[in-house]
Amino acid sequence: MRRGRILILLGLILAIGTAAAVYIFLQGTQAPAPEIPTEAVVVAILPIAEDELVEGKVELQGKPVDAIPEGAIRSLEATTGMLAAGPIAPNQILHPDNLISPQERRLEGELGKLVEEGFVAVAFPIDELSSVSYGIQPGDRVDILMTFPFVDIDQDSQIKEPICPFECPDLSSVTVGSEEQNARLVAQLTVQDAEVLGVGRWGEELPTAAEQQPANQDRNAPPPTPQVPKYITLMLTPQDALVLKVAREYEASIDLAVRAEEDHQTFATEQVTLDYILARFGVSLPGKQPYTIEGLYIIRPQPEE
Repeated sequence: MRRGRILILLGLILAIGTAAAVYIFLQGTQAPAPEIPTEAVVVAILPIAEDELVEGKVELQGKPVDAIPEGAIRSLEATTGMLAAGPIAPNQILHPDNLISPQERRLEGELGKLVEEGFVAVAFPIDELSSVSYGIQPGDRVDILMTFPFVDIDQDSQIKEPICPFECPDLSSVTVGSEEQNARLVAQLTVQDAEVLGVGRWGEELPTAAEQQPANQDRNAPPPTPQVPKYITLMLTPQDALVLKVAREYEASIDLAVRAEEDHQTFATEQVTLDYILARFGVSLPGKQPYTIEGLYIIRPQPEE
């Protein structure tokens, strides 16, 4: 009886061992699952509304090659400064048809789509100096620097003083503007972090240098003067738009300063006058002398341009 039990136990051990060996053998000979080829494409990680900037809402992800549509965008650089041409869902693979540039949207004449709620679009004249050498582009953020020339006026007549030379025997001899008054300049940083919606006339692109060169023009002839923009379009709050309008109508000197791409901080600055510059940099008023120094531009020949 005891011998029979031993034989049964040995049989069970052999059966379990055989099953384990067969399982290990099968595991070792089973072919690994084939790897699915993938490629990196640009995928939306957040919902993106129409005409919203896509930067910061997309990333590169590996997707199965069979699931990638033809022409899919494969670099984040291709999305820089681009707007969503229509709503984009999370996990959607981006295609060039999903994007539109601010310039393209501008050419469509749909300015209102670029203006955010609570803001207005206003045009402003520029020149080479005020526009950072015409380097400002749509999508830039700018601060507005203003210099105001203050002069004294007669409070009653609102005429710039002096109304007449030093002495006025009677009012009939009043001579307006007899003495020129030097304006007192005050410069200050005013409107901050304003977005540039467009450069130049709305819906019109400036021709390139090649387009401005006539096909039959002599190659030795001087190149034509390039066309430059005369206006930019800014997105401002209604109150800031009024500030800019009044400053322009008062003929304040207005320049634009371009911000860093991701810099949206608000600066607190002190107005700058001549007194401020003298005090800050330790400039003292020189005493009057009975002599002067001949200008170097007279003594030293100037280089020919």
